[in-house]
Amino acid sequence: MSAVTRAWHRLMTRTSLQRRVSVMGLTFLLIVLVLSLVLLRSAIPFLRPSVPPDTSAATRTAQQVDALQRVVVEAQVAHQLYITASDLARLRAEGAAREAKMAAYDDARAPLVTVALQERSPTLRRQLNRVLQDAAQWRTTVDEQAAYKQQADQARLSASIANAPAAAAFLTFYQDLAPLQMTLDRLQTAERDALLAERERSRPLQFIVAAIALLLVPVALHLVRRWVVRPLDSLSEQLLRVGGGDLQTPVSLPGPPELAAVAASAETMRRRILDELADAVSAREALQQGQPLVAEVRDQLTAHDLPVVPGWSSAAALRPAEGLLAGDWYDVLPLRDGRFAVVVADVSGHGARAGIVAIQLKRLLEASLHLAPEPDLALAMAARVFADEVERFASCVVVVVDPDSGTVTYANAGHPAPLVLRADDDRGVRVVSELEPTGPLLSWLHLDVPGSWQTRSASMAPGSLLVVFTDGLTEARPTGTTDELGIEGVLAALGGLAELTPQALVDEALDVARRHSGGRARDDVTLVALARSASPARVVPVARDGAQEPRA
Repeated sequence: MSAVTRAWHRLMTRTSLQRRVSVMGLTFLLIVLVLSLVLLRSAIPFLRPSVPPDTSAATRTAQQVDALQRVVVEAQVAHQLYITASDLARLRAEGAAREAKMAAYDDARAPLVTVALQERSPTLRRQLNRVLQDAAQWRTTVDEQAAYKQQADQARLSASIANAPAAAAFLTFYQDLAPLQMTLDRLQTAERDALLAERERSRPLQFIVAAIALLLVPVALHLVRRWVVRPLDSLSEQLLRVGGGDLQTPVSLPGPPELAAVAASAETMRRRILDELADAVSAREALQQGQPLVAEVRDQLTAHDLPVVPGWSSAAALRPAEGLLAGDWYDVLPLRDGRFAVVVADVSGHGARAGIVAIQLKRLLEASLHLAPEPDLALAMAARVFADEVERFASCVVVVVDPDSGTVTYANAGHPAPLVLRADDDRGVRVVSELEPTGPLLSWLHLDVPGSWQTRSASMAPGSLLVVFTDGLTEARPTGTTDELGIEGVLAALGGLAELTPQALVDEALDVARRHSGGRARDDVTLVALARSASPARVVPVARDGAQEPRA
């Protein structure tokens, strides 16, 4: 590698992406500015007021001369009608019309007087002055006739009409107007020819500027691809490999410092995952070899695969607070009548003993629901687990869902109320309904007490989502504080999701609980989420602690 190549490599690895983009942007801005100045310089002849055909001095003068000609003709006609008017009413009407035309004549003549004074061409100035003098002579003559008419001097008026001085002045004005218009036409033609010649001279320059501008586009795209897209593609590919389970290949990225820092953080994460996996494998092996009973308890509490239900999707997760055993458990059970039951329970305490009680509770609830799928009866039967467990209790919720109608029947034994949620574009995630407790906690205090728990019903509209959770989620808090996450904190986190799906809800809820508690859960956290699709779909079963999403 040559010294120049090494120096370039060091420059590229030390120059931040922000600085690169800034330099590239400033460079292109300067190039565009220079090109704009070149184009502006070539376009100046077209921008001057004297060049464009519709705004040049010759064109404006020709327009003013045409306006004067038109006004003189109209004023002459109005004057003839006035002096020949016989009755009083017509005399007044024609007199007013004549005055208006004469005022228009004065307005049309005034700018031409200024043009004649400022005109540099002797020929054009001489012709303008002659036409203006003819117009002034005509105006004097018609004003004399109008005075005779106003004075009712019919003899002098008749003599003036007979001698036709006004007609003679009008004819002289028209005769002198013809050469003036021919001169103005020649000037306009010369200006148009000059404009076309200037355009032809500047056309190659415009083509060159356009070619440079077009070349800038692929250059910019190449630099963006080399500096941004390629490093991002490389980093994305490496992160996808890590996400796919390839934890043995290091993550590295020689490139802009910002992306290199992201790659370094990803490499640190990969190494930490490897360390934690090694610790987990060691713990599992020690558990299986040294405490087979605990391993069996864990397996017994593992939920069944989430069922296949057309038009529904689901996800679930359980994170124990101590080791591999939790007092929480969940399951989703298919029932004989086509419905399915969601059961979530939280047994007080942690560790092996809580797990054994949880197993007993789970087995009794499963048997009760298969015999008689009524939530209140299932809870009443399950309470018998605590006949010999006077120091323990459990919260439990049984939700039976009819997948066809979306009807939900449930019984809640002192458990945190499951929520029916819906995502709105303008209001974020909102709570549609809550499945409030319908009876006390499961304990020995309520054994054989008729009607301790009641069954109630709710409904899930298409597009809504049911989430059942334990208090380990909402009561997550940092060590040594009472600042609990609460349902408001969970809903606020869910509001930032791009799409509210069961798996996204479970992942985000667990993550916000872990972050809020400082990375170490103080209680078991269990989540089950069910979504009713807006349109019929097919779902695929996914193994425990997973998700099912609809498949068309």
